[in-house]
Amino acid sequence: MSTATAAPAKPPTRGHYVALICANTPICHEHYRLTLQVPDFPASEPGQFVQLLCAPSLDPDPAVSGERYNPTQISKQAEFEWPIIGRPLKFHDEYLLANRPYLRRPFSIAQRRDLPASDTAPAIAEIDIIHRVIGKGTRELESLEPGESISLLGPLGRGFALPQTLTHAVLVGGGVGIPPMLYLAEKLAHQNIASVAFVGAQRRNLLPLALQANSQPSPVGTPNLCCTEFARCNIAAAITTDDGSLGMRGFVTAALDLYLAAAAPTARAGTVVFCCGPTPMMKATAGVAQRHHVPCMVSLEQPMACGMGTCQSCVIKYKPAGAADWVYKLTCTDGPVFNASDIIW
Repeated sequence: MSTATAAPAKPPTRGHYVALICANTPICHEHYRLTLQVPDFPASEPGQFVQLLCAPSLDPDPAVSGERYNPTQISKQAEFEWPIIGRPLKFHDEYLLANRPYLRRPFSIAQRRDLPASDTAPAIAEIDIIHRVIGKGTRELESLEPGESISLLGPLGRGFALPQTLTHAVLVGGGVGIPPMLYLAEKLAHQNIASVAFVGAQRRNLLPLALQANSQPSPVGTPNLCCTEFARCNIAAAITTDDGSLGMRGFVTAALDLYLAAAAPTARAGTVVFCCGPTPMMKATAGVAQRHHVPCMVSLEQPMACGMGTCQSCVIKYKPAGAADWVYKLTCTDGPVFNASDIIW
């Protein structure tokens, strides 16, 4: 009989959890910072995301808060009668009858803090999600209160990889594409990689960031320590608004263009642009980076229902260098982070 022992089980890379809501704090007009505690949450990277069911947990028992869902428990709650021909489908489940959002929504991880395990409690990941209230799902998120729980899938997708040749990172975020840049900023600071940030918003009251009391954003797009979240990592930031109500007037790509144009070719050798935001902004950022011969990585924002490659709703056209033709890629599993030059915009 063999005396070999079985290899230890690998920790899960993703899971289905019930997260405890610690805070749901307004940041600015329409934006909230949702803070969740998730026991035994797997390791995550900047650029990864979670899928949230935009409503309180289906399980009304607070004793399960922070634990994984029991799939048999869920199946009992989502009850309906398959219709006979000519008769409508009948729902019996309270959640389904309430006309609430049933599909999950994807949200980038904005920040993560790991709390160690104790004799009486498991290790807990405290994660921040920044969301903007624009529809039924996010209106449900807005109404959630501390002490409630929420269903969460994650961490999902592929995050930002830092090249070994990276010596200078340029972070570009627009609107709700700013959150993954905050998470990335912390990782870059931890690895002592010099960084600078460019953030854009439509107007001042839609910027989901705090401003330093002793430093104002530059009106000409010059980065400084004006933003609290980036200043904590000693990262200077330039802020632009479409209407000029804060910082530089215009698109964030204009400030980025000025910055890269002023950099010496030798300084751009180890520079990489990391970007997340609306698709037109990311496409424009990729164009600016290409003109200045700087690599660009983008975290795409695509509508998706499952986040795990099942629904096939988040496809993009992808053609890496040297490929004969383009293929489809899934944003949720192949990304959301891609090399910008490999995407057919």
